[in-house]
Formats: sequence, structure tokens, C-alpha cells
Amino acid sequence: MPTCERCLNTELKYFAKINGNWVCRRCIGFQGEDAQEVFTVDAVDYHLNFKLTPAQNEISKACRELSRENDILINAVCGAGKTELVMETIKDHLNRSLNVGVAVARRQVALQLYERFKTAFPSIKVTVVCEGHTQDISGNLIITTTHQLYRYRKHFDCLILDEPDAFPFRNNPVLNGFMKQAVKGHIIYLTATPDPSLLKQVRQGKLTLLSLNVRPHHVPLPIPKLIYSPFWVQVIVLWWILRRSKKMWLIFVPSVKRGKVLSKILRLPFVYASSDRLDEFIQSFKDKKIPRLLSTTVLERGVTFSDIQVAVLQADHQVFDTAVLTQIAGRVGRDPAFPKGEVKFLCFRSTSALRNCLKDLSKANQSVLTASVT
Repeated sequence: MPTCERCLNTELKYFAKINGNWVCRRCIGFQGEDAQEVFTVDAVDYHLNFKLTPAQNEISKACRELSRENDILINAVCGAGKTELVMETIKDHLNRSLNVGVAVARRQVALQLYERFKTAFPSIKVTVVCEGHTQDISGNLIITTTHQLYRYRKHFDCLILDEPDAFPFRNNPVLNGFMKQAVKGHIIYLTATPDPSLLKQVRQGKLTLLSLNVRPHHVPLPIPKLIYSPFWVQVIVLWWILRRSKKMWLIFVPSVKRGKVLSKILRLPFVYASSDRLDEFIQSFKDKKIPRLLSTTVLERGVTFSDIQVAVLQADHQVFDTAVLTQIAGRVGRDPAFPKGEVKFLCFRSTSALRNCLKDLSKANQSVLTASVT
């Protein structure tokens, strides 16, 4: 039985034999050179413009020590500062001349993390590898999309996978295969919404769990308010909310088709994954040049806006599962200067996803034990 060296596929139906050699058709579209080892550097350190909280410090130090011998799941609530929790681990590995990578599902998040890590680690070569950035694929610290991990076969002594439950990585066998073959050491998963498969590995002893249930400003997570009404009444309610509010609002819709219609009715800019003006509108919203932004789940995670409120239309739609709803609610109150805000879920009926989202957020607020190591 053949096994693909890139995506680890073993299903015979995806193989073809060409000139006596097996070719995997499942990942044949991923072509490009493989990364090479890069030069080592001495005395690596990082710089942050703020101090970590005691809870963050505890998780940071535990991750540094445990990651030398263990795979780790860091389960930290939205806005807890997941990126900063692994800085000490990255420093430790680089100072031991080991290869470190940070992988994310989406290109835009990779570019944002690249800027943050480049600033935090000014003395090393930080490289971003994603669509439009594949000319240079080597560096001391690699920030990459999961699509590009095929270039790094058995390369990383430590691979940090940010938001493993995010689309399109989640439940994608090709991307999961790329991830597994890229790691020769240990992996660290970072997420606020771990899926059942990761939690199962924790129970089986395959992952060490580090939990952080409080944001740096110690203000409880916002709990969404559910508003029940038929769809077009939801639109009217949303219009009324926006008209009465002077705050910035990020409004989520379940589909591109629905968003385009509402964009015209409400006269709001609309972004989705393949939107030509995605980056433009996101930057304008960040700069507060536009006060309202309509979006699909493309902005459910990986982006941070200051002092915003959030609404979800048709929150009972199947696209809004528990993880997505939790991530959406987590867009609010991240800035210490504006730690509170409104979250409105407009829906026709209650769903298990809605109920579980509220339960998980309430549980996190009640169990603010700062940090715990399992």
C-alpha cells in the first residue's frame, strides 16, 4: 500500500501509477521547492511593549518547560493573549538551534502574525510563507499557512498550530497530513475552542493541557444576548440597534448571498473570503473610517478590533456552530481600554450551538482560576 510523503494519504483511489511510480492525486496541486535549514543565531530574545500578567507568565513558563518533551494544547479564552504565551517557548527553542514554525489556517492571519513576530524578535530572520509570499521560504522563525506546510517535510522541532479548529484546516485530510509530516519534534495547539478530537487526546494522555480562562484586564467575557424573531424582523431590529448606537458594529451573516443582499438594503460594506476589497475594508474598519462592517465568518477569528460591538443575523443557521459563535463573541472587549461591549445573537429559534456557546462562556467566567496545568 503506497503512502504519500507529503500529505500521508494511504487511500488507493487517490493514487495513480505514472512511469512505474506512484503519484498522489490528492495533493498533486501543491508544487514548489522544499525549505532548507537556515543559519543559527546566538542569544535570541524577544521584546514586548507590555508585561505579561501573572497568569500569562505561569502558562508561558509551563509551556516552555513542557514543550521540550510533550505535545501541548493551550486552551485560552478569546483575548487572553495566546500569541504572547508561546514567545518564551520560541525563544527557548531558537537558543537551542532548533527549527520553529507557526502555522495558521488563513493567509491574512499569517501576515498579521508575521508583523507581530518580526517586531517581537528583531534579531532573527522571521519569514512569512503564504499565497503571494513564497519566494523566500527559509528563516529562523517561519510563519506559514497550513497550505504551505508541504514545503517543510520533517523540518520543525516545534510547530505551533494556531486555531486548529478554523476553516479550512479543520477536517481537511490534506492539510492535516501536511501538518503531521512537517513535525519532527513536538506540536503546540493554540485555541479558545478546542474540538472533540483534541480534548480526546488530552484524556488519552497524548496532549498536555494548559488552560487560561481570564483576559489580561480581568473583565469577564461578554455574554451574548439572544433576540428571537423571524429573519426580516431581525433585519429591522438590527437597523434599529444600529440607528440608536454610536458605537462601531461588526455584523455577521451566514452566507455570501445573504450578505450581498443585506449590504444593499442596509447600505453597509461587506467582506467575505474572496472579496476584492477584503483587506481595504478591514483596514478602514480598524482605522475607524467606517463604523459598521458586514461579514461572513471570514472575520470570526484572527483579527482584533478596538471598541466594537457584535451582532449575528440568523445565529441559528448551521454555519454558526458553537466554536464559531464563541469566537464571534470573543471579538468584543479585547482592548483593555474598552473591556466591555454588546453581543447580539438574532435568531428564529434556539439551537444546541447557541446554548453551548452561552454555557461555555458562562463556565469560563465562573472558573476564572487564572491558570491551570493538567
